[in-house]
Amino acid sequence: AYYGNFLKWVEQAEEDLFVSRGQTRGAVYQRLQIGFPRVEVWIRYRKPARLSDTLTVDWWVEKRTRTSLVARTELRRVGETELVAEASSRLVCINKEFQPTAIPDEMVKLLHGYLPPVTSHTHDEVQPHHDAPKHKETHRW
Repeated sequence: AYYGNFLKWVEQAEEDLFVSRGQTRGAVYQRLQIGFPRVEVWIRYRKPARLSDTLTVDWWVEKRTRTSLVARTELRRVGETELVAEASSRLVCINKEFQPTAIPDEMVKLLHGYLPPVTSHTHDEVQPHHDAPKHKETHRW
């Protein structure tokens, strides 16, 4: 699979989480007048994905500060436990002036159960929040 597709699948899993909660990401962002640009993305490819592979995409938030989220994603072939790829993204909540702002309470309520407790801001390596529920999606390549 083309390496750039992996980030598309990560993005789609995030969108699908919002849809599973009854709203699109774009509608939520528009209503709340916020955005969540990625300020850091990391991905490790562990095994190739080939044509006709069906991948399971697990997406969750492993860390949350007042203004940011660190999202983790794991991609596997259906029925396998070995990772095909793993990714991490740091997203910062911004207002319409492109300034960092607190994540709105409405969004926290919408994603209740998928967000860990707020932690202090740090750029140290993030430890996985294993208790966080993971949003699962399956995509056919």
